[in-house]
Amino acid sequence: MIIAIGVFWAFGEPRVDGDAAHEPVPAATAIDPHTLRAAQEGDAEAQVRIAKVLLFGGVQAGEQATEAVRWLQSAAEKDHPAAMVMLGKLYRSGFGVLQDYGQAVKWIRTAAERGDPDGMLELGRLYRDGLGIPRDPVLAYVWFNRAAAALQVDAVRHRADVARGLTPEQLKAAQAQSSAFEASQRDAALAKDNRE
Repeated sequence: MIIAIGVFWAFGEPRVDGDAAHEPVPAATAIDPHTLRAAQEGDAEAQVRIAKVLLFGGVQAGEQATEAVRWLQSAAEKDHPAAMVMLGKLYRSGFGVLQDYGQAVKWIRTAAERGDPDGMLELGRLYRDGLGIPRDPVLAYVWFNRAAAALQVDAVRHRADVARGLTPEQLKAAQAQSSAFEASQRDAALAKDNRE
């Protein structure tokens, strides 16, 4: 029960690494053998699905959380944004791993900078709360604003909460910075398309 509460706290409501030969710890919900095989062959999406089963599939044990972290680490290293965000949240909460805000920031920032809406939301939270990075309500607003523009619904409320604490000048600067980020992302995407 306590572990389940820890998972809920680490991730909020569930939205439903290791080497390829690594076998997962049995979970209360069985892992599909096709998913396991795909994960062992390096499929990042399958690795994330296994991690979710291990974390949210019923009664958790320490070994299952550790196993989930290994699968997430592997998927995150393959540039899977959901794995990056989940791994960052685990490091932020210290669930299944030693709490490490540096690792939390690393994975969440990487997902956010690659355009993942949940990563943007979580990076905004880190800036708002000053966890692993200096507290910066302007940058919190920027990331919440970008997440909301990317249709992350929770970001709308967080953006409004942060905006209430900003001066008019800070709010104007945050909105300008949001636009500048978006323009630089579009320019980078165009440059990449032109190179290919």
